[in-house]
Amino acid sequence: MQLLHRLLRLLSDYLMLPLFEYYGGTRDTTLGGRLCVLRTVGRKSGLPREIPLSYTRTTAGIVVLAGFGRGCGWVYNLRAQPRVEVLLGDHYYRAIAVEVTDPERALQATRALLKDAGAAGFFYGWDPRRASDEQVRKVVTETYCFHLRFEGDPAWTP
Repeated sequence: MQLLHRLLRLLSDYLMLPLFEYYGGTRDTTLGGRLCVLRTVGRKSGLPREIPLSYTRTTAGIVVLAGFGRGCGWVYNLRAQPRVEVLLGDHYYRAIAVEVTDPERALQATRALLKDAGAAGFFYGWDPRRASDEQVRKVVTETYCFHLRFEGDPAWTP
């Protein structure tokens, strides 16, 4: 699992983020699903950090999932500094990250996110559109779910 995490980190740093920069933002695709770029502040360095993530929309923002659980440094950055920026399309939105701790809300959000994640939704070895509650609950217990609530930006249209 750690090797896969490192491989995906290299892929995001050296392929995905440069492509998003070159093309002027993120694009939602059938294969890639809905992708955003989360910009946090490093909890130790104080430097900006960016990570591409799958997301699903809510009426007031988006939900993201830490697929590698405790191995995701951005989770600790969010907890230290919950004010973030999110790149959707060609626009950055200011948001406040709130961890989803209610098990039922986390179940609903995780199910919706896995359905919107394109091929990444199949990462757990089953079809997210047909997954049982027990399969999705297992993901909820192994990961962290965050609701990123956009701060009063009139340009946001869910």
